[in-house]
Amino acid sequence: MFAAMYLKVVVMGTVLVLCIVLGSGAFGFLTRFYLPVAVYCVEGPALSLKSFLVRIWSVFVSSVRRNKTTVSATTLTFFGVIFVSVLVTVFAFSYSPEFADVLKLFSEQERRYIVVPPPYTGTLYFYILSNNIGHFWNPIRMLVWMPLLGTLVLGFELLLNAVLIGVVATVVGIQRGFAYPILGLVPHGIFEIPAFILEFASIVRWQVTTVEAIMAKVTGEKVSVVKFKLGVKDTVIWAVASLVLFVIAAFVETYVTPRLLGL
Repeated sequence: MFAAMYLKVVVMGTVLVLCIVLGSGAFGFLTRFYLPVAVYCVEGPALSLKSFLVRIWSVFVSSVRRNKTTVSATTLTFFGVIFVSVLVTVFAFSYSPEFADVLKLFSEQERRYIVVPPPYTGTLYFYILSNNIGHFWNPIRMLVWMPLLGTLVLGFELLLNAVLIGVVATVVGIQRGFAYPILGLVPHGIFEIPAFILEFASIVRWQVTTVEAIMAKVTGEKVSVVKFKLGVKDTVIWAVASLVLFVIAAFVETYVTPRLLGL
């Protein structure tokens, strides 16, 4: 019963975040869907929830279609690194016991230095969520938004996250059986991995947009205001979408995954 009530709170909170962010007057360039969001915020149930969600979905899909290359490159890089990490880990366990020990230590590193809250608690939920959305509030991790420098930081974080997922899944699978990492990663991973991809893609879009504007200024060329606004719009859309998915993923990882693992 608590889980159901909590899920309702999460869903309501998600809708509220969408209303606030997408309906904010500060983002004047979002006028194409500003009115529907603003009306929904005011009228609530009077407006069809289905039509509201369809409108949001159409805006998101249009944004992705405009930036197929960015989304595809981010996705291929993320899954490519995971695939290579799995192969390296399997090879290490098969032919190099010493390297396998190093990978085991790497996969257990977080648990060695950070006390993870117990499952089925709000503390664990907010621990997972705050860690996943660190790029939006943590001053150090927000360096990824800094033009040029952020590109290097983002590349390192993308590699680190993908390697960690690949190594941990493989090590746990070898130690506890093939089904364990599937039950432990897939339920929340179907939300969390797309969230990471959208988050990284939004940062890449921001980097491309700001660097192009800076280079135009440096070379004395005219900055395309329309192009700049469109880039910022895509950045905001993907960032909000990743936040929504992270909210859902944290809930599943806190209340569903431990039950599947028998914790």
